[in-house]
Amino acid sequence: MALPLLTRLVPGISNTGKLVAAKTLIRAVYRLLDGRKVRVLVDSWYMRRIFIESMLARGFDVIGQVRIDTRLYDEPPKRKKGQRGRPRKYGRKYTPKRIAHLKRSMVTLPLYGKEQEVRYRSKVLMAHFLGGRLVRVVWCEFKSESGHWKKAHLLLSTDAKLTPEQIIEAYGERWSIESMFNQLKLSWG
Repeated sequence: MALPLLTRLVPGISNTGKLVAAKTLIRAVYRLLDGRKVRVLVDSWYMRRIFIESMLARGFDVIGQVRIDTRLYDEPPKRKKGQRGRPRKYGRKYTPKRIAHLKRSMVTLPLYGKEQEVRYRSKVLMAHFLGGRLVRVVWCEFKSESGHWKKAHLLLSTDAKLTPEQIIEAYGERWSIESMFNQLKLSWG
């Protein structure tokens, strides 16, 4: 369901940012979505802890693109009985070298209005910027029209049960939103 709203949700005066506006929009339509399984697809700019935690508090899952250098970690090893010291919060960090050792898969998915070849690597890891929350991350690359692979993007889903293909397809649904924004800016001003 898409809900284009033309209303004054955010005051015209004061220091109101994009994150406040987004949270206000969600709060305004929250009752319409009551009891439904909701996935919030967001632009990379909104993939901030404060926004994601606000969505999680409402029971919504979030899918979006994050920086390729986002700090990701394995779960910490289990403590041995009688082990001294403070328990570790994170396991080993995921570096580009470790990412390269993950299994690479290739699929063809219906994305952005056409069939796209995608290759990806995926894993359930702990996201540092979310305080160690387990998330599904997908490093994906798209094949260009000329046959070359574009640079990798990192998608993140707070629903770790989703498959990498589901996450890539869900993020691809943003295509219709982008064309709506284009029409709103160019046609409606």
